[in-house]
Amino acid sequence: MLPLSGHQRPGSQSAESRAVPTSSRARPEAFRSRGGRADTDVMTTVSASTARMWPPDRTARTGVSGEVLAALAVLSAGVLPALLVLPHDRVVVDVNLPLLGWLPLGVAGVLLLDRVPRSAVAWAAVVVAAATPMAMLLTALPSSTPAAAVGPWWLTPLLAVAVAALPATGRSARRWRGWIVGWSVAAVGSAAVAWQLGTRTTFGVVATLGLLAVAATLVASAYVRQPRPPVEPLVDVALLVGVLASGVVAGGLMWSFSERERIFGAEVVGVLAAAVTLMMATPAAISVRRGFLARRYGTGLLTPSDLTLLSGGLRTTGDPRALLGTAGELVAAASGVAGVEIVLDEIDDRPGWTAFPLVVGDERVGTMAVRPRDPEGLEARQEHVVRQLAPTVALAARAVDLAVEAQHARNDVIREREAERARILADLHDDLGPALAGMSMRVEAARATEPSEELTALAGDLTACRADLRRIVSALTPEPLVGADLSGALHTLVSSFGTADGAVVELEAAGTGDVDGAVAIVVYRFVAEAVTNALRHAGPSRVLVRVCQDGRSLRASVEDDGRGGPVVPGVGLTSLGTRAREIGGRLDVEPGPSGGLVVSLVVPGWSG
Repeated sequence: MLPLSGHQRPGSQSAESRAVPTSSRARPEAFRSRGGRADTDVMTTVSASTARMWPPDRTARTGVSGEVLAALAVLSAGVLPALLVLPHDRVVVDVNLPLLGWLPLGVAGVLLLDRVPRSAVAWAAVVVAAATPMAMLLTALPSSTPAAAVGPWWLTPLLAVAVAALPATGRSARRWRGWIVGWSVAAVGSAAVAWQLGTRTTFGVVATLGLLAVAATLVASAYVRQPRPPVEPLVDVALLVGVLASGVVAGGLMWSFSERERIFGAEVVGVLAAAVTLMMATPAAISVRRGFLARRYGTGLLTPSDLTLLSGGLRTTGDPRALLGTAGELVAAASGVAGVEIVLDEIDDRPGWTAFPLVVGDERVGTMAVRPRDPEGLEARQEHVVRQLAPTVALAARAVDLAVEAQHARNDVIREREAERARILADLHDDLGPALAGMSMRVEAARATEPSEELTALAGDLTACRADLRRIVSALTPEPLVGADLSGALHTLVSSFGTADGAVVELEAAGTGDVDGAVAIVVYRFVAEAVTNALRHAGPSRVLVRVCQDGRSLRASVEDDGRGGPVVPGVGLTSLGTRAREIGGRLDVEPGPSGGLVVSLVVPGWSG
């Protein structure tokens, strides 16, 4: 497995490709392809920079704000006097530790104010961190028992920070609220337990660690845009506890069994059993965690088969746009988003989607729009995966762009060649044909008055020239196709092969009414050449001609029940192969179900 240098699986999500007009690029059309669930609503897109962020971006701000200076003054007025009296003998060590813990909480509040101005949580942390140590000292210093300032009730002001965090709007703010409230309550509760069950020093250590945990959470909320959902660390803790518990249980059982059976070194046996259990349980826990994250955020991986699918897409289909749909499905599978749309162009901002530019070198080749499952935007992990995949998708988009341009250029060449052939056909038919006919009439008139061998020979030469001219004109455009559709021309062609004692030639044609131009000529000549080869070399009793649409491809096949065997391409099939490649098609030869051969012409990406 390879990490994405960036869906449910492609089988579980649909993709669609369609052409849409564009006004910003000089090409006939820009292409979009959508991967992900098919039941998405009207596509909307918004750039990542406009999404709601926690904390807000402060790149435009410079210097230190007055609010931050005010918070520093409040914190200094409350904490510094308390720190100055710490060395006094009357303050016991049990009080020192909680006093030291309040200072980081106040500093964390100042940092949060610098990132999120007018934050109620930050001001609550600053005020509580300044007021509580001063109140503790005012209680302890006049007393003959300094320990009166020690107790879990002195941590209850920390709950003011939790209360200030309760009003929250947006996913990130709600998650930080959960973390801040959780750590605040945990700090007060653990300190109360330590007060009841432990020593005064234990209480001081636990209380200080609780204050530091809340301070670290506030600092993280100032710099981390999207926190992890609380359920993820809970799953991590549960898996860790499960692994440790399995080791302890296995070791205890083996120790007990060894002692009961009087096995030498029961303690060693128990320790070894616990170690083996831990080694076996750890990979299982990692696998469970990966599966849990994959269900929430996608696989996060690009497999070798996915790379093959991307790199080989242009060779297996005649429609380059299909590769965009494949790339969209892979992105959706890797990131766990609801839908992905890839556009070979820039895209307007529309609410509900996040747009990522696709860049190769210094050139922007398109845009990848991602629709998250959560209406509040992508998770941080999902955005990371999509950004890692963006360079790979950009290369695929560039390949599609080049393939589309090559297809347009090839179509232009075909149109120009057909126009030139039509001009030559008109010149031969309108100019050279009447001239030869006039010359033949004059020669015949001269022969009628003065017969001679020279005139007879000249008349024969003129007749041969007119026959050659008809053959050349027919080579440019088959006569049955002039003024008729492909189906009618094929019926005329197939009926011309019928004889009283020869093979039966049948035609099945469907969906060919819109086939014209170069494609119709190639299909007509393919059927003529393939049927002729079958009748001449295979000795069949029946030849079946099928022309139909197969998905997004046009397929023409000639099947016989003759001798079969290898086919040696002659001038006809070689020429047809060249023409088929010019229109983006191919020739296939394979054994037939009746013992003969099936020769097929396939034009992928053709939809009438």
